[in-house]
Amino acid sequence: MLKINTFKTVFKSYNHVLLLLIAVLLLPACSAVPPVEPVDGEPATHPADSIVRADVEYAIDIYDPWEGMNRNIYIFNAELDRYVLIPVVTAYEDYIPWFLRAGVGNFFSNLSSINHTINSALQLNGEATLNNGLRFISNTTMGIAGIFDIATQMELPEMKEDFGQTLGYWGVGNGPYIVLPLLGPSNLRDTSGIVVDAGISSWYLDELGLNGNEGWEYFYYIMLTINTRSETPFRYYQSGSPFEYEMMRWLYTSARQAMIAREE
Repeated sequence: MLKINTFKTVFKSYNHVLLLLIAVLLLPACSAVPPVEPVDGEPATHPADSIVRADVEYAIDIYDPWEGMNRNIYIFNAELDRYVLIPVVTAYEDYIPWFLRAGVGNFFSNLSSINHTINSALQLNGEATLNNGLRFISNTTMGIAGIFDIATQMELPEMKEDFGQTLGYWGVGNGPYIVLPLLGPSNLRDTSGIVVDAGISSWYLDELGLNGNEGWEYFYYIMLTINTRSETPFRYYQSGSPFEYEMMRWLYTSARQAMIAREE
């Protein structure tokens, strides 16, 4: 009797093991989902042309054949900004009273009115030419060499125009995108404009007697750089985007196109 009971116990255990083994072998087959074969000719849920529009210029479309070089210059500018310009600007803003900083900014803004006036005239914009010319005269005389912005109080707002915009007004295209050392985003057309505007600036600095006087000339350009950076709120790598280079390239190009379209 003992042997029979022992045999039954072993037989039941064997059955349990066998059933478990069968279940393990069949489980993958039961859970497998056969692949769905694509149906030829089935229309896409969202056609590409409904998302990517032909009349829109996307960030990736901007002509940037020198991207490798531009990215390296972008990194250089970011490091220069972090370790040199921002510390200097921070000290400038901390230790120079606001009214003196305002006077410095007004002075440089007034001098740039000469460039704005010339470029407005080259764009055949009589209103802007008259506005910028009167602005320069008012601030230079009543504003004591532009230290005080009298023109804005006289409802003569600053209307910025540069030679890059002038070239764009006459139909010159952007050309390749360029990142300039220290100056930042640009393109071939606007870089040419910067050269021309710099020539105009050099001319009126000669008239003021600043060119050739190394002490005043160095001081002028140092203060111009500090003032310009102080008035520019952008900070590298604080945009929150992992594609900051592409974002800045698109923003610059879009902004310049908008400025030129405004003149047409």
